[in-house]
Amino acid sequence: MRLKSMGQAASVAVFASVFIAIGSCEALAIERDLSQGWRFHAGDTPDGAQSDTPDSRWKTVAVPHDWAIMDKADGQPPFDAHAVAGQDSGYLPGGVGWYRRHIRLDATEAQKVVRLTFEAIYMDAEIWLNGEPVARHPYGYTAFTLDLTGKLRTGDNVIAVRFDHKDPSSRWYAGSGIIRPVKLELLDCAHIVPDSVFVATPQVSAQTATVSVQSRVSDCAASKGAVERVWTLRDPTGKIVAQATRKGTADVRDQSLSVATPRLWSPETPHLYTLVEELKVNGVTVDERRTRFGIRSVTMDAVNGLRINGKPYKLKGGNIHHDNYMLGAAGWPDADRRKVALMKAAGYNAIRSAHNPASQATLEAADELGMLVINEAFDSWNRSKRDQDYARFFADNWRSDIDSLVLSGRNHPSVILWSIGNEIPEQGTPLGVDTGKALVARIRALDPSRAVTQGVNADPPFSDAQFAVLDVAGYNYRVNRFDPDHKAFPDRVMYTSESTPKDAFDYWRAVETKPWVIGDFVWTAVDYLGETGIGWMGYSQDWQQLGPYPWHLAYCGEIDATGRKRPAAYYREVLWRTGKTPVSMFVRQPEGTEDLPDRQYFPTTPPHLDWSLEDIHPNWTWPGQEGKPLEVVVFSEWPEVELFLNGRSLGRKAVSVETQYRASFKVRYAPGRLVAVGYRNGRKAAQWELRTSEAPVQAKVVAERRPLRANGQDLAYVTVELFDAQGTPIYTQASDRQVTVRVSGAGTLAGFGNGNPRDASSLQSGIRRTFHGRAVAVVRAGTEAGPVWLDVQVEGLAPQRVGLQAVKP
Repeated sequence: MRLKSMGQAASVAVFASVFIAIGSCEALAIERDLSQGWRFHAGDTPDGAQSDTPDSRWKTVAVPHDWAIMDKADGQPPFDAHAVAGQDSGYLPGGVGWYRRHIRLDATEAQKVVRLTFEAIYMDAEIWLNGEPVARHPYGYTAFTLDLTGKLRTGDNVIAVRFDHKDPSSRWYAGSGIIRPVKLELLDCAHIVPDSVFVATPQVSAQTATVSVQSRVSDCAASKGAVERVWTLRDPTGKIVAQATRKGTADVRDQSLSVATPRLWSPETPHLYTLVEELKVNGVTVDERRTRFGIRSVTMDAVNGLRINGKPYKLKGGNIHHDNYMLGAAGWPDADRRKVALMKAAGYNAIRSAHNPASQATLEAADELGMLVINEAFDSWNRSKRDQDYARFFADNWRSDIDSLVLSGRNHPSVILWSIGNEIPEQGTPLGVDTGKALVARIRALDPSRAVTQGVNADPPFSDAQFAVLDVAGYNYRVNRFDPDHKAFPDRVMYTSESTPKDAFDYWRAVETKPWVIGDFVWTAVDYLGETGIGWMGYSQDWQQLGPYPWHLAYCGEIDATGRKRPAAYYREVLWRTGKTPVSMFVRQPEGTEDLPDRQYFPTTPPHLDWSLEDIHPNWTWPGQEGKPLEVVVFSEWPEVELFLNGRSLGRKAVSVETQYRASFKVRYAPGRLVAVGYRNGRKAAQWELRTSEAPVQAKVVAERRPLRANGQDLAYVTVELFDAQGTPIYTQASDRQVTVRVSGAGTLAGFGNGNPRDASSLQSGIRRTFHGRAVAVVRAGTEAGPVWLDVQVEGLAPQRVGLQAVKP
């Protein structure tokens, strides 16, 4: 198979347009951000849909909003050992809830074409307008747009939303409520249909590129007079590089524009062009859509592997779930963007959105930062994995949900593959094959330019039957199949859609040495809520049990839930030869001690799939271990490493592919300074240092971002980290301290977490204990400009005040 994917379009800037309609376009129209001013009621109520229902006593919230992560009415944390979904949801609840939003329109606005877009509501949402039912949308992860034209009145209008999250609905934490952005568009009667715009680049070279545009116009009044459509291309600097004009409003299936010496989109050079499409009536612009896109080509075949613009690439991938830890499933655009940025900084170049469509903020960030994306549709089709999951609705809704996936993602250059599902129970059976064929056909009708894949965890003959309907084969935990399957199917393009961190070397070695294997996606890149303790004690032998309460995080992320890289992430940087951290060093937890309990909670008999990460730490503070041998593990890109303890050499060791780019030393513990030095051509090339820490005497409070825009949405992540008197970071849990954070002024505390997978205390109270010397608060800007103050009190230390600034957007 050899498939070429055309360059695609993205939407407007990540921070500038976080509320985007399906199609990723910005309109010359009245566009209202509906993030603020929602009223929320936990639990069911018989009158929630009626427009005259009093709602002043309902809680005022901003969306995105996740009800399930919030503290209970009595102020207690939301975690509950008796939660219905238990280990799957991280012991967090589902349930029913209501939202209401009042919208005022003047007489002119009420007569316009009106589109209300929800990017995601989890789950089984029903929508009313002024007491009348207007829609039901069961799937919790796809965007949907409601045409409210002619249904709105002058003055006050009431949108009511009821969600019904029945548990168990998922194998991980899903959240509850309006979990992604909402917006309202008011368009002229004659307008460009937003989700019809599709930009592609069928021919790409260094000398020239052809940009192909498809779009439709709707004109409910059959406008009289001259109607004209104008397409203008602007390069990344804003310069006009091409233009075309057509008369009339007929559908445009292929408007071509040519770009000389294009600036190509790639992971290293994520250049973004902008298509400006105007609709004019009698010379007056009545609608305008701006679509960012990237000029790039993608090819995949079993001989040359993956190539972008003719250059070979290997997918250095990570799976991610949609939750944002201390914010729950609330998909605030800045939180989603941060996750992508953390992965990019750690050396990843690809994301798989496991196991649901990625948010628009995620795709926009990937466009801007140069991350490749496998955008996935479903975790189940016809047969359930959990009693209340999406399989209940699949037969009636898969077409509209596939349409939403593709129409909202096909204009993003970061998206290189569509995935129709993950570990589908009926995979490889006649039902699974027929369903796969239908899903693939639906995708190709909307986007013939991209390949289609699926994450399959079956062996032949079931895997072969399912792979036959796909362009690219995604293997979950089956590195052993790459050689025999290549022999049987030499044209099959393969990659690991899921792999275990502890087997990183084997999986990546297959990618490096087999051209038909184009990449590896580890489970998982960033830690997440649910699947409790999978990265520590794993599953029970019968695959039925995970970590008991109070475990609530999976703890298998190579980047922890607060954004800190764990040792597995540093090892992956070495495997990938990124040069980011060419030498790193960690100490194995001494035998007889535990960093966390429950490591051997489930007795298992090999072979048994194991997601657990190594119990090693960036720490040289081990009281009680004096004189005892500790194992020190060094990861290195360089061919030799030498270890020094308090200035004394403990010897050199060779490092190579044969040693899996790691060296192990036995060191008798003595407090002080441990240094690993990497040598290239006999010369010192890099080093990593660990020092013994004393009692914490200072806390450094660092904001990742300032200023904030006063838009009610911008987030600032603020890290509180403990240090001793010499500036050595605190890591031992015995030295952790309670931290209290209070936010005042033009912002609020959105969440406060520490990454401890067993700390089931409140994520909103502002009180947490550090974990390995660290905790992270999230501050959300209000809607008024002004100073934002963080008052930080660490147990036993002097209080601190840190100032941010919220500025007018």
